Amino acid sequence: MKKKDVRVITCIICPVGCKARVTIENGKISEIEGLECPRGEEYVRRELEAPVRDFFTTVRIKGAAIPVLPVRATHPIPKDRILDCVLELANVVVDAPVEAGEIIVRNPLGLEVDIVATRDLDRAKER
Repeated sequence: MKKKDVRVITCIICPVGCKARVTIENGKISEIEGLECPRGEEYVRRELEAPVRDFFTTVRIKGAAIPVLPVRATHPIPKDRILDCVLELANVVVDAPVEAGEIIVRNPLGLEVDIVATRDLDRAKER
């Protein structure tokens, strides 16, 4: 018995925001309708088969004027690993100074990305 599912996904590749009507049969995409460009089809397939997201968060920093350092992943990470990555970084504490682009954590969880600082943070001035 064939299992058929129809989903509507809004494409975010360009400002048009096409509504893709995706037919899935037996767990595989069988048809995609409603898109105006091939880039949209690539996006929809990736979103259904292996969704990824850009990843930004903060880690704690000692010795800076503020208590947290904004960081990001060097590449998008699998959507289903975001919480795992957040939990992994919850225990990270770095020492000031830090430069933007500096690697804070190499290859967390084996995701083949690095976590890098997104801004410079100098040591806090003593009063």
